[in-house]
Amino acid sequence: MKIVITVFQNIYAINGTTVRVHRVLELIKKKHEVAVITCSDKGQTRLKGIEDVRIIDIKGIRIGLLKHRFVPVKFPPIIIWNLIQALSLLKNKFDIVYCAHSWFGFPSIYLVSKLRRYKIIFEAHSILSEEAKEVGHSGVGLRLRQFWERFVIRHSDCIIALSQNTFGFYRPYNNMIELVPVFIEDDLFRTSKEKAKEGGSKLVGLIGPFDTTRNLDSLRLLYSRINEFNNRLHFVVIGRCEHRKQNHRIEYTGYLQSTQDYIDQLSRLDAVLVTEKIATSGPLNKIIEPMACGIPVFTTPKGLVGLHWVEPGKDIFVFEEDRLVDEINKTVFDNEVMRMVGENAREVAERYYSKKANEDKLLQILEQLVSKVK
Repeated sequence: MKIVITVFQNIYAINGTTVRVHRVLELIKKKHEVAVITCSDKGQTRLKGIEDVRIIDIKGIRIGLLKHRFVPVKFPPIIIWNLIQALSLLKNKFDIVYCAHSWFGFPSIYLVSKLRRYKIIFEAHSILSEEAKEVGHSGVGLRLRQFWERFVIRHSDCIIALSQNTFGFYRPYNNMIELVPVFIEDDLFRTSKEKAKEGGSKLVGLIGPFDTTRNLDSLRLLYSRINEFNNRLHFVVIGRCEHRKQNHRIEYTGYLQSTQDYIDQLSRLDAVLVTEKIATSGPLNKIIEPMACGIPVFTTPKGLVGLHWVEPGKDIFVFEEDRLVDEINKTVFDNEVMRMVGENAREVAERYYSKKANEDKLLQILEQLVSKVK
């Protein structure tokens, strides 16, 4: 069975979408022949874990333009991507096209399916129209997104939702929808951090990359209120960050080359701070991964959106942004409370967000579609 995963992003860059693609790839390539259609910059090298996967790399597309506020600027990369993607799908024989949250890469997938007769899986990481509302879209722009997301959902053979919110929102438009949440390699995301000593300093992590306005919210809180944090608190900014503030209590890792480098950084932490002002309606890796390591996470109510099985105060700390500094100062030095929340977080991650808990379901979805292709 030949499966192609299409992702309208640079798979060599690390973000929530590409991390999910890598994890799905590593799972399904064990049983099926898998390829990836992606777009990257020149000079990219193979990534560990997918060396044996065929990469159809569409170069020369300026995907950074998709973040531009002026809508017409976004059209050229979308048009070029769909044209070249269509040619790739026509030249190759695939049984299943797995569209990884590529809303605007769907037109060519749908049209070519009429000729190639493959099955389409659309993986919805969040709710397109709800996120548009969160960032201030309204009127015609919002209605167009609502129309398009319903078209995509209705014309896919199967939908995989990453959160309960997304599952419930899209279920009225397609009965063939399954919930397969964010999952991680739970044996990999473990730390061996010893129990903190009373009265010692604490290290709080902020997880990037910090190359988008949304991800910069945590940095803004830290930079603007650094002097209000307890002076025994130190901070490490993990991932790419060009917006640096010089302060003896803040260190920067820069871009990390491997997952192990990332886990090594997590292993140092006593807590993680995630300040979200925009609800994604889908679980955030930068919350799930520290939880899997037993590291308590402090976040805002919008950071909790999509984390269906996570209970505030028990598995995670959730406060309004204006209370975060005071609550971190008060809580992070209570070793017993931090230990309890960390252990609960680890248990939730193992039960609901681990590879072990979700791999069989994803493989079963593929097998069901395979039988329909045959």
